[in-house]
Amino acid sequence: MSRPPPSAQPGIQDELSEYIKLMLQYKDLPLDEEEDDDAQSVKSTDVISASETESGSEDDRARKKRASSRVQKKTIAFADRFACNRGGTLDKSDLDLNPNSRTIEVLQSMCDYYTRINDHWRTIAYRKAINTLKQQSTKISTEEEAYRLPNIGRRIAAKIEEIVTTNALKRLDYAQDEPLDQALSTFLGVYGVGNSIARRWLAQGYRTLDDLRAQANLTPNQQVGIDHYDDLNSRIPRPEVTALGAYVTREAKKLDPAVELLIGGSYRRGSSSSGDIDFIVTKRGTTSVSDDLFTFLEELIRVLTAKGFIVATLAALHSTRRPSKDGPGSKWHGCCVLPPSEHNQPGITAREKPIWRRIDFLLVPESQYGAALIYFTGNDIFNRSMRLLASKKGMRLNQRGLYKDVMRRRGREKLSDGELVEGRDERKIFELLGVKWRAPEERWC
Repeated sequence: MSRPPPSAQPGIQDELSEYIKLMLQYKDLPLDEEEDDDAQSVKSTDVISASETESGSEDDRARKKRASSRVQKKTIAFADRFACNRGGTLDKSDLDLNPNSRTIEVLQSMCDYYTRINDHWRTIAYRKAINTLKQQSTKISTEEEAYRLPNIGRRIAAKIEEIVTTNALKRLDYAQDEPLDQALSTFLGVYGVGNSIARRWLAQGYRTLDDLRAQANLTPNQQVGIDHYDDLNSRIPRPEVTALGAYVTREAKKLDPAVELLIGGSYRRGSSSSGDIDFIVTKRGTTSVSDDLFTFLEELIRVLTAKGFIVATLAALHSTRRPSKDGPGSKWHGCCVLPPSEHNQPGITAREKPIWRRIDFLLVPESQYGAALIYFTGNDIFNRSMRLLASKKGMRLNQRGLYKDVMRRRGREKLSDGELVEGRDERKIFELLGVKWRAPEERWC
């Protein structure tokens, strides 16, 4: 039985709901990685309208902004400026139940194009428009209907009418016909490759994966990403994630029954598929990523490799055994395959050739486990909302815990971390922030 769309889900109205609204409105503005809980960029002066961001140069945007001040602007009620007002229980990227699914699909392709070519402002405009359409319970068919909605400017509104009328978008067709864009899109799908590397390959004259194989100076990780390109760019069905998780857990319990493993990310939120598998590893009584946890994971990796489950290491544990910059403990990144003996699991189709899947392990001490669960479950907007809520209460929430009495200078520069209030218990963090508990499947924003 299919679930109702997010708009039909009964909502929770509390203080966190209001901050989810706020973060959804400003989700496309850049926030500092370490201090995004303070939302320093969330200011009215930072907001650029969708109609302005559809312009070309900064001079064009300034000229059109001056001209627009002389004409009547569309009026949108304050409450309607928010994309949604609470977390939901469905992945909002599931468009099957959305009456605007085709329009969103085409606009997303256009957004992806602008992301690839580093057109920041148009990317923001399209993301805002897409998020608005995802919240609509009726089909938006005309330019005027679209323009009356929040976060949709005239140019995107006209494109929405074109998509509904013709089932296509000429601008997207032109973009997809550009040979360089096709190559850029392909290169960005290689594991570990960002925009700068992809563009450097284009400048060197490479256009296909075969060009890279034959001529490019590749790192070992890039070689893996190219050799297993299709596998690593395909979603992992939920039954397969479950089977992979069960296999790893069985092997882990043989080594140390006291160690606990949990799969985070979208899987924990109930998604039907995942991009990779993120294991959070902890052990009772631990207050730091100690030698005990390191030794366990090193041995687990050795065993899983010997059994043919792990087929590649992309990033090993830190040799100095220090906390990684990405989280409260050290990470291991690699690739795995589901053993043939596990192919008889429900929902898994037997295959002749194993499919490579991305798998990560994150070591977390038990004293930080609850905060780490929030952080590594997501989604991103939900996490930012929790951090903003904590900040407004004079506290600070990160992947290590909830802190009070954080000392800051003017301008929000942090002077001290403050006193740890809670890190171990996920539910307790919600309670201390004074908001209703949201189960992982209720954290889609």
